[in-house]
Amino acid sequence: MSRETSDEAYVLALCDEILNEPGLRQVRFDWLRGDPGRDGRSRSLPVDAFWPGHSVVVEYREIQHDQPIRHFDKPDRLTVSGVHRGLQRKRYDNRRDEQIPAHGLRLVIVKTG
Repeated sequence: MSRETSDEAYVLALCDEILNEPGLRQVRFDWLRGDPGRDGRSRSLPVDAFWPGHSVVVEYREIQHDQPIRHFDKPDRLTVSGVHRGLQRKRYDNRRDEQIPAHGLRLVIVKTG
């Protein structure tokens, strides 16, 4: 299934309709950063969708955001954060949960699992 035909795309399209504004997908804010890599630099983290006219960010969080799933977590490989992907995802979700409202945006989280 491609991103364009995913459940996430469907839910975000519903948000477009409700907000009467096309949201921007996979937006990156310079103030929302991941952990530094080997070169010491951090990359900006994407958000699933952003509606500038409403100051709303929507994060679509599937089951792997709340439950360990080996396929997504890759427990045998460490990320730039020094932890496996599941722990890094939790860290980055927490960062989004804190930083997005701290920058004056409303955060809506849609959970599927």
